[in-house]
Amino acid sequence: MRARTFLSLRLPTVAINRRCGTLPAYTVAAIGASAVLLTACTSAPTAHADTEEVAHYRDTGYPISNARSLQTYRVVGPSSEMPWTASVTRPADSFRHPIIVYLPSLGQADDEPNHWVSAWARSDYAVIVIQPLLDDAQVWSTAEARSGDFESVAKARFQPDLMAERIARLSALLGQIRARSLRSEPGLENLDWSAVALAGADLGAYTVQTIATAPADRLAQLSWPVAPNAYLIISPYAARNAPPRERPGVAHSPVLMISSADDIDADGIITDTSLRRLAFDRLGEGDDYYFELASATHRWLGGAITPAAATEPARRPAAPPASTDRRGKQRGSGTAARDAVAPDSDEDDTLPDKNAHTPAARAEAEKARGRAMTKEALSEVSLNAVSTAFLDAYVRRQSAAHSWLGNAASKWLQNGDRLKHR
Repeated sequence: MRARTFLSLRLPTVAINRRCGTLPAYTVAAIGASAVLLTACTSAPTAHADTEEVAHYRDTGYPISNARSLQTYRVVGPSSEMPWTASVTRPADSFRHPIIVYLPSLGQADDEPNHWVSAWARSDYAVIVIQPLLDDAQVWSTAEARSGDFESVAKARFQPDLMAERIARLSALLGQIRARSLRSEPGLENLDWSAVALAGADLGAYTVQTIATAPADRLAQLSWPVAPNAYLIISPYAARNAPPRERPGVAHSPVLMISSADDIDADGIITDTSLRRLAFDRLGEGDDYYFELASATHRWLGGAITPAAATEPARRPAAPPASTDRRGKQRGSGTAARDAVAPDSDEDDTLPDKNAHTPAARAEAEKARGRAMTKEALSEVSLNAVSTAFLDAYVRRQSAAHSWLGNAASKWLQNGDRLKHR
């Protein structure tokens, strides 16, 4: 009698999801058993933001265009000079656009993806991103940083004498970029240099603060090439015991400062969020705003999209026990990596609970993750709306934007968020 031949199904290695693991290569299985396994894995609860809630919140707030296509250009300095680069993100059209000069956080280069740069460009601005000093971008690759002394490395970059060098360098680079723009170089053409905002986050915010309140004669000595119509400062800086001569005066143009109740950085520069508000309180009387989110981490406020810059070292020791800083708090990669995930806290609330072993527990963990994702999306809408309305009001001088800031914004914002104007 002829032997029977059985047909078996060979499955390639496929990652179903991280809970189900990976099927072994060339697993021999019956079709029915495979279907059961796939059904069990794909039916696991999946977290997602409440898109209807987010859409409703966005639609009832300040009107912002999100459909505009963008182009990004890299501007490179001449080979005869010390190397420098800048990135320009702008709408993909031939119209004339107002300008935002954006100074990124410590350790970020000009070409790193950033939520707010993209959002402002979609709102019809040309955003020029510059990190004036190369060392500010490469700070985490230094020997001191690799040894784990992040606090000392970061604090050194905030020193007043280095700030003078940074502003002088920025002045020179802006002068070159403006001259090349007036010659209509590709990517720099059709920029409106009479409508400019200077914005920054973290170290960039401190730089913008210093420029915004610098004596006019000091800027004139640097041949300062632009006259900003507005200043946008994310995560402002203040030292509690700063001498009077280092304290700011009245800003040259209206200021919007943005922070949160959780705006503590990972490197020991600001460990008390009241210092963020102190930076605003120390401004002289002017047409200024302070926007505080109820919950958003420092890295998220800086617009970071990736968990950590490629050049930034991990904030976690190689082996236990973990080191502690002088405030007794554990230092590790957790803060830097988690900061990029969600605005509610430095805890990684967007990840499923690893201890949730039962289907019901996993479902509840995914619901919590979904709530955190929704909260993050709502906070992004809030920051985008308030910052864009401020820019439209003072750079474009649109009365509707000014009216929304003064009347509708506070009523529209989420519970716990607050917008102060003086």
